Amino acid sequence: MTTKNFDIAIIGGGVIGLALARALQKSDASIAIFDAGREIPPASFAAAGMLSPSFELADGNAEVAEALYRFGAYSLSRWSDFAATLEDETGASIDYRTDGTLGVANSTDELEAWREQTDRVASLGGDVAMITGDEARALEPALASTIIGAMLAPKDAQVDPRRLMAALTKSLCAKQITARITTVKKDGHCYHIKASDGEAFNARTVVYAGGAVSGLVAKEIVFPVKGEATAIGLSEGIVRRVIRHRDAYLCPKAGGRMVIGASEMRGRDDLEIDASAIAHLRTNAALIVPESENAKELERWSGLRPGTADGAPILGRNADGCFLALGHYRNGILHTPAATEAMAALILGNTQTPEIAAALRAFSPDRLVTT
Repeated sequence: MTTKNFDIAIIGGGVIGLALARALQKSDASIAIFDAGREIPPASFAAAGMLSPSFELADGNAEVAEALYRFGAYSLSRWSDFAATLEDETGASIDYRTDGTLGVANSTDELEAWREQTDRVASLGGDVAMITGDEARALEPALASTIIGAMLAPKDAQVDPRRLMAALTKSLCAKQITARITTVKKDGHCYHIKASDGEAFNARTVVYAGGAVSGLVAKEIVFPVKGEATAIGLSEGIVRRVIRHRDAYLCPKAGGRMVIGASEMRGRDDLEIDASAIAHLRTNAALIVPESENAKELERWSGLRPGTADGAPILGRNADGCFLALGHYRNGILHTPAATEAMAALILGNTQTPEIAAALRAFSPDRLVTT
């Protein structure tokens, strides 16, 4: 069996792996993207596509939480150009929307939690505000009468991840190979790569951009967080923007498709769908938007988010010199423009913006990877 040679091998065919290949192909390097396909479905395909840094402040280490917010906010600022350029290149719509996000409350405890979140985000320079239940219903008339207030992030956005994946795939000149990679071994300035079917490849540069269960990165570093979601049919315009609640979120998509998500179970790496989890999501969605209660279900699915100990991604190089773009948890879609910029700068030696340099320091593999 002939060994195929590439300049750059990207292991992981999710949105960040695809977007990075798109950026790197401008360097004229020969690039291969390895996607495990049905063996390891990409988390990107199961995502809802929320671009909401204001709602993703990590708990725990304050420095990491601030770095995560600033990275997300920087990436959000890059999304408009990223979306427009990709759509121009491919002629494909990715359903990018800039209507903002509402975090709604129907109890005083929930309202207080949103106030605390608003204060935290505002202290970091974010554009957020608390509004009353009536003001929230003026923006979204379908909201339940029980909503007593909300956190509004007017600059948040969203995109359809499935359309995004299709457009990125269409934009690529890189070789796309369906194979599950089992080993990567360094020999001098070359990496020898083996697939589960025995096929062999060589590359001068290797990028790990896989999900939570690739087997190439220790589960202590990146671990699965299972999530389930559903989509219902709800006429376009009934809900205009992303609506988030403590127990469910609603994301309107083109064609009258409404995504409702998502459950969260750490350490689970199966894709079995729990009917009770879907029922719980539907019940909570109906408390937010009553009209959703009797809407027809279009689809239900599960996915595996790649989690890390501190909830922040891993961007940098490991001891073997491989590049890592991993562990984006719930934020892989949001982080795509910034993570692509960061990794392309590292791999190609490009100048880094101050925001990217700060992110690479904060999310270095050294904080989690010890070998």
